[in-house]
Amino acid sequence: MEKKTNMEKKKKILIAAVAATVVVVAAVVVFILLGNGSDKAGKIYVQNVKELMSGTFQNRYSGVVETQKSEKFSFDTSRQLEEVYVTEGSKVKAGDKLFSYNTEKLNLEIEELQIQIEKSNSTISNNNEQISQLYQLMESADSSEKLGYSAQIQQLQADNAQAEYNIKTNQANINSKKNAISKSTIYSSMNGTVQQIADIDTIMNGDDFGGNNSGNPEGGNTFITVIADGNMRIKGKIGEQNVLNIYTGEKVIVRSRVDESITWKGTIASINTQSTASEDEMFYTGAAEGSAKYEFYVNPDNTEGLMLGQHVTIEADLGQEDTRDGIWLNSGWICSDENGDNYVWVAKSKGAKLEKRKVVLGRYDENLGEYEIQSGLKEEEFIAWPSSECKPGAATTTVYAKPSSDGLDEGNMGGGSDAPVMNDDMPMPAANEIY
Repeated sequence: MEKKTNMEKKKKILIAAVAATVVVVAAVVVFILLGNGSDKAGKIYVQNVKELMSGTFQNRYSGVVETQKSEKFSFDTSRQLEEVYVTEGSKVKAGDKLFSYNTEKLNLEIEELQIQIEKSNSTISNNNEQISQLYQLMESADSSEKLGYSAQIQQLQADNAQAEYNIKTNQANINSKKNAISKSTIYSSMNGTVQQIADIDTIMNGDDFGGNNSGNPEGGNTFITVIADGNMRIKGKIGEQNVLNIYTGEKVIVRSRVDESITWKGTIASINTQSTASEDEMFYTGAAEGSAKYEFYVNPDNTEGLMLGQHVTIEADLGQEDTRDGIWLNSGWICSDENGDNYVWVAKSKGAKLEKRKVVLGRYDENLGEYEIQSGLKEEEFIAWPSSECKPGAATTTVYAKPSSDGLDEGNMGGGSDAPVMNDDMPMPAANEIY
């Protein structure tokens, strides 16, 4: 029990440290991008408190909803296709027909084998009659003739043994073909959806180009693929720079790509660090372009509203979706003076002068590294990231600036010889999802 408790403590500390680091670094990124908070006229950049609280700096990774179970039905290329009972996208239930083989050839082969068995039985019967006659002749023959009769009998007995073997072989073949006929119709073993029907000519010609073959994306002899209903999971993609930032058992938030206010919660079930994805897959992966990409899988807590094939984003669940009353700020925005009083740099409205405002702190969210502001600040006001340029009475602006080769330019994020160089591993605001 003590070991488990210590592990839980370490894990909690690690999560808190990572969360705090992510938010603080993200805030610093904003600070850097804004030209250290001031524009070319010496104004301090300020941000609306309410808008600031609604933002998130979590890395988001792309994902797609898939089923945890699928079944691939192969095609026996030694047989002929009779009929396909489904189309791609068809809903099927366990026991529904998928396709069937033509049985005409098998029936003809069975008839031929039965004829061969009848011939063998006739041969054995005729040989037995001859053997009986030879025994009678051998009893009345003199000793010099008995040796010849004996040789004839042995030959006929050997022919019978071969005929009996042929009968057994042919009967086994008949049974096999009858069994094949009985299984000539292939049924679905589960409720689901027909995801793929390969081109039958491609399979019959043996053209196996794996996933690059449009006729048979599954490759090989896979003819029909059925994906099960329910049991959905999310397959995510992540780049090599960030794959070590996630772990099995981590709680995550899954967001709709269409409406990010629609969310689901889940847990990372597994991470595949052995299998990299192809370079041309169009996923937001949280890594630099051209780096290796890995798959990880999320089990959602519930699947209501999720659709197979739906594209989503995945981010660490650090409590950002929890409803909280009041104002919460990352600790990086808050300063302390020599008397131990906490303060922030505030502008009452757009264009207002900057002031040093004392605030009273409440609760602390260790996962997000945020403090509750009990008093001293309003949502409609604006705050500045602390810097040496923040002075009481300083002019403010809500238009951000950036360093450039000829000074500071307002209102754009373009390049310039002095523009800050961003590290691929540095967290960015979630609104700027990274490829």
